[in-house]
Amino acid sequence: MSTTHPEMLAEQAYLDAAHEQLNRGHADAEVSLQTFVPGDRATKRALQRALDILRDSRGTGALIFGRFDRDGESLYVGRRRVHTDDKDLLVVGWHAPAAARFYEATPDEPLGLELKRTFIEEDRRFVRIVDEILAGSAAEASGPSSAGPMISDALLTELERSRDGAMRDVIATIQAEQYRIIRHESRGTVVVRGGPGTGKTIVGLHRAAWLAFNDISLRRTGMLVVTPTVTLLSYISGVLPHLDVKDVMQGDLAGLYGGDAQLRSVEKGIVARTKGSAQMATVLARALQQRIGSGQDAIDIPVGGDRVHLSAVTIDSVLADVRARDLPHNAARELLRDRFAAEIHRAYVAQRKEAQRPAVANEATIRRLSAFTNALDRLWPTFSPEELLRSLYGTQAWLVGAAAEVLTADERAALYRAPQSSIADEPWTLEDLYCLDELSFLLNGEVITYGHIVIDEAQDLSPMQARALARRCPSGSFTILGDLAQATGHWKRDDWSELTDHFSPAVSIEELTIGYRVPSSVLELAARQLPLIAPGLTAPLSVRDGLDEPSATYVPDASLLLTTAWAEAEALVKLSMSVAIIIEDSTYHQALEALRALGPVGDGLAGEFNEPVSLVPASHAQGLEFDAVVLVEPAAIVDGDGQGRRALYVAMTRCSQTLRIVHQHELPLGLEALDGTPPSAFLEDAPDEPPTVHPDPDREHLRDLIDQLDEPDLTLVLQLVSRLLSPTDRPLLTLPKAQLDR
Repeated sequence: MSTTHPEMLAEQAYLDAAHEQLNRGHADAEVSLQTFVPGDRATKRALQRALDILRDSRGTGALIFGRFDRDGESLYVGRRRVHTDDKDLLVVGWHAPAAARFYEATPDEPLGLELKRTFIEEDRRFVRIVDEILAGSAAEASGPSSAGPMISDALLTELERSRDGAMRDVIATIQAEQYRIIRHESRGTVVVRGGPGTGKTIVGLHRAAWLAFNDISLRRTGMLVVTPTVTLLSYISGVLPHLDVKDVMQGDLAGLYGGDAQLRSVEKGIVARTKGSAQMATVLARALQQRIGSGQDAIDIPVGGDRVHLSAVTIDSVLADVRARDLPHNAARELLRDRFAAEIHRAYVAQRKEAQRPAVANEATIRRLSAFTNALDRLWPTFSPEELLRSLYGTQAWLVGAAAEVLTADERAALYRAPQSSIADEPWTLEDLYCLDELSFLLNGEVITYGHIVIDEAQDLSPMQARALARRCPSGSFTILGDLAQATGHWKRDDWSELTDHFSPAVSIEELTIGYRVPSSVLELAARQLPLIAPGLTAPLSVRDGLDEPSATYVPDASLLLTTAWAEAEALVKLSMSVAIIIEDSTYHQALEALRALGPVGDGLAGEFNEPVSLVPASHAQGLEFDAVVLVEPAAIVDGDGQGRRALYVAMTRCSQTLRIVHQHELPLGLEALDGTPPSAFLEDAPDEPPTVHPDPDREHLRDLIDQLDEPDLTLVLQLVSRLLSPTDRPLLTLPKAQLDR
């Protein structure tokens, strides 16, 4: 990069001074901690935290990435605050209110700045300086020649950098529309919607970091970032630590429930929809209530040599009083235990008094009686969530009673599942986990709560998942990230209210309109799916071109799909690109084994992105980004389930540079613009005259093979050609049929 900026040397000297001060601060913090006299634990924890932040700051990205001048004063913006021994400020942290103008000012709206300068720092050296605002630049930018959103050289440089298998922070290049949302007040629910590549996840993570630095109450109550899959969690998990944020928990949806159930199966269709519906919460609450005694016959409890009688009226009165307390099931059982023991003791004392004998047993003695415990279990049984749900699924009469007038007959029937020999063998599914979470709350009323929750890819949340998250944030302070067009699960929505109604009555919707990551040609091609999946939604406006136009390669034999995809990926890796091969879910494990026979491949399903090439199932592609995507058999993705076109839209928009498609079957509707030749072109009769073959060793060998065929046909010839051609020659197979004939 150019180092010819006239102020390069002066700015480098300033950076050197800032790094020197940071090193001194690190050394001072270490001495303070080593010499600290124990006694005040809070102070010691604060010292340790400061030391950890300083230590991490020395090796996590650029220290200074911006400067702005206003009214003759300069302010440098960086990863964290740095000051001199005399407390003179050298660098203000990106999250400080004073840094706001650096992000909010643009050439169109300079906000009174005389200079806005962006630095690109590598290994403590400035390698480039970009002046985005100079005096008079605002007038130039607003002239007749300007069109569309402006994008800075610094952002373009960041976008052109190769992805390395993990999401990076972008604090140096946050755009004004993103920064406004990052600083949005934390009260209520903020929905951040936007198409592929608009930076929703980046905004959500940087918002969590900004809140962690600026909201003291949230530091006390804690924050949580939730992703739909372990795959996405693995991809984004390094951003917050890289921003020196250690107080925000991160997890995936399946990890919310902390019980013993192990995922063993996958739910589809009506079963998944029913278990994920809001009505399921009613069914579970009614099922639990139906296991509590009502209209109980009178009981006799042997106490010593006496039998103590409790009438049905007394029992019903005690039960009604306990129910009215609205306590969790197990807490209510403890209350009932005390009330039940007190009633028995009262009756026992009355009996002994009438018989003119002293009362020997007390309430504690009664509570220890096995007969008392058995009677209590009949009145108010104990369950684990797994025991209750397993029994409910496997008991038709119980299901009928719990689901009456809540579920349809078909929905109720879909819930039935014969119990396995043990709870450990139950085929628990993801949808079961949120039923178990609901039951756990009904039984125990205990859940870890947070002051704010950020939910990524929220468009796929089921109502039961939304309830589980709402329980964990009683304040209703959420950041919801998503795109309704990218919903690929069992829940399709036209607006966000179905979800936000679970979270908070105060909802604001913010929209990101500019696509920074996905090249315009790829975004335009993917947008052809929108009328088929989400009429009324439009793709964001992309601000950049990619490496080239999207392309498709036809292969005549399914056995060639993976080898051709691998050849495409290898060619892209040679261009220093990270590559995702995205494939339909049902073929994933077989494809992973086959590709690993060809070379090292990261297991995207497990969140392993440490190789240049990763294999990713289409259902786990949400939120990921790579330099290049090789999409295998898009028709299979479309046919994979009822949301196949949405999965295709997501898969196509994971790249920042180029999209390649490899297919055998005809391309789905919307992709006809590509030059891939549909299979129907190869089923027509071959020409009478043999094709012309240029003389070279491979092609001469091909001619020998063709001459040995009794009745050569074009399809078989193409199969042979595809095996012999190099990856760079394989695009010949995508020529129109007339040219192939010639």
